[in-house]
Amino acid sequence: MGTYKRLPRGKEKPHDEFRDWTVHAIVWLRRRWISVLEFVGVGIVAVAVVLGAQAYGRHSASSGAQALYEAEVMAPGSDERRAALEEVADDYSRYFAGKRAMMQLGDILVEQGDFAKAQEQFMKLANGSRNQPMLRIAALHKLAEAQLAGGDANEAAATYRRAAADPGNLIPATSELMAAACLERAGEYDSAAELYLRIIDDAGEEQGVAKEMSEERLLWLVAKGYISG
Repeated sequence: MGTYKRLPRGKEKPHDEFRDWTVHAIVWLRRRWISVLEFVGVGIVAVAVVLGAQAYGRHSASSGAQALYEAEVMAPGSDERRAALEEVADDYSRYFAGKRAMMQLGDILVEQGDFAKAQEQFMKLANGSRNQPMLRIAALHKLAEAQLAGGDANEAAATYRRAAADPGNLIPATSELMAAACLERAGEYDSAAELYLRIIDDAGEEQGVAKEMSEERLLWLVAKGYISG
């Protein structure tokens, strides 16, 4: 009679969780292989779309730069240059070339006395540059200059103050200083003086020039008798 060795009671073979998970995964894949293929297909399409968009963006940026260069070599002040800049600004408004074209076009319109259209260009540039703070502030300053050139000093002051309040503005005191100067031009001397006082109180060391100029303008207003000392 053969001998039979009994395993000790209570000792079981260790449970292999990884093997169980692998088996379940294989079974799940066999049952849903079509869905898996569809999921992979969607992923491939998504990657292709992203890569295609990036390639298109690079191509558009390059095309815009070339179109801008061709516009800039045209005769300054010519109708052809203005038309070319308008086309670049419209076709490539999301890219650097389009934004640069808007800025140049706005300057040309101011020189030609078309202040309303100039303001439209600078406003469009400011609204389209929310992710580029310094460009946005520059556009707002240009907008204020166009408003001032068009004879609306109060509106220009409001635009400068809007620029000063923008979180991306690194030179808010300078924007406030320009706003105060516009208020002076509009004859709003008391409002200008209040703004100069605010600049003097709030400007930090990095805005020392704006503070000094505010002090000078305030003294000038007192000396001329526009405000009381």
